[in-house]
Amino acid sequence: MAEDSNERDTFGEELFEVLSKIINLAGFRARVEWRKRGDNDYYINVRTRRSDGLLIGRAGETLRSLQMIVTAILQRRYSRLPSTVVDVGGYKQRRENFLRKKAMAIAKIVLETGREMALDPLTDKERRLVEQALDEKPEIRYYTIGTGYRKNVIIAPR
Repeated sequence: MAEDSNERDTFGEELFEVLSKIINLAGFRARVEWRKRGDNDYYINVRTRRSDGLLIGRAGETLRSLQMIVTAILQRRYSRLPSTVVDVGGYKQRRENFLRKKAMAIAKIVLETGREMALDPLTDKERRLVEQALDEKPEIRYYTIGTGYRKNVIIAPR
């Protein structure tokens, strides 16, 4: 259900219907909640009693696939698709917080030791999130190595 809105939000309602149907067809019993976070930004979260891990998958792979399916379905219906985040049990929010804290902790170690350190391989979105966090520390520089689906961020002193 949309929060802070008395107007009917057809995109939010359709987003809810699409994701709810996918979850039900996959055999999960879940509560699906959505909210509009800005003019063109939606967040939808799926909560299950015991199946969050299955819907998230290893390193979020299943959740990324679920996001892609929902986006593909909605792109067929809308010429301009709002920004939409599909989450399960708040996993994406927890992961973002974890990555920011980890990047800052490694930056602190890099400054103390004067040596470069590498983060685990990250998706492009996770890498951008880490880079935004590191931009707050002018005494740190970072660069990316690797190609393909997952790349490593190297954190180094300036």
